[in-house]
Amino acid sequence: MQNVTNPSNLCVLVMGPSGVGKSTFAQALANALNANFIEGDDYHPPENRAAMSAGQPLTDEMRMPWLNTLANAVKTSGIGRDTVFTCSALKLRYRDLLRIGIGDLQLLCLSAPRDLIRARMNARQHFMPAELLDSQIEALEIPTSEENPIMLDMSQDLDANIRIAISELTRRQD
Repeated sequence: MQNVTNPSNLCVLVMGPSGVGKSTFAQALANALNANFIEGDDYHPPENRAAMSAGQPLTDEMRMPWLNTLANAVKTSGIGRDTVFTCSALKLRYRDLLRIGIGDLQLLCLSAPRDLIRARMNARQHFMPAELLDSQIEALEIPTSEENPIMLDMSQDLDANIRIAISELTRRQD
């Protein structure tokens, strides 16, 4: 689908729980598409980062300002370019808020076995600790067919998933 700012532009939301591989995948996809890349975590306010670092899951009230800021950043920085951005977007209402702020989105929902995600979280330097993985998975509302997501298994090869995503995104634009 297209970005509301410029109807010829593709706007791709890469979503899923923390540790699933959103940033790695989205950066690789953006590079392959020669698109703008936006890391959603960069838009968390300090209080959200502090809460997560302390092992406290974010509430809806804590997420809403972040989602609004992220939507504005995507909308304004994507002018004239395709954009790929990351956001956990665990709940339908979060994705709806992003759609209101940005316009049409192509949704790529990443998944992986819990043990693999936990191992990735334990191996990285990030403000989101592995102890919050269960709360992320519990909060996740898997996108329905109405949202028309592209579902990708991140336990599979990254390059293969990039090829699948590009093929499906291309098919949907035709």
